[in-house]
Amino acid sequence: MDQNGPQLPPFEPEEYARVEAAANIVGKSPEDFVREAALAAADDPFLKALGKARDRVPRLAEVFATQDARAADPGTAAWPDPAPMGSRDLQEIQQHGHAA
Repeated sequence: MDQNGPQLPPFEPEEYARVEAAANIVGKSPEDFVREAALAAADDPFLKALGKARDRVPRLAEVFATQDARAADPGTAAWPDPAPMGSRDLQEIQQHGHAA
């Protein structure tokens, strides 16, 4: 890695033409246009959050994977019914039709 960071591959000719056209629209050189866009992106809170997430997601995945493995009991792998229905509920459904 050199002093300015890793070197990226150059733009493809059609990509460079698009950047050059956009730079001409705003009256800047393509180099200034790309540099300003990169600096603006570096200050964007959303992009900063994505950068942090890139580092955190693999660690969180490991935590969830280990918790799931410990918590998973073969006999209770399915979610329990949160509100089991009683016979009275079944009779009301039969009398009034099913809920839509």
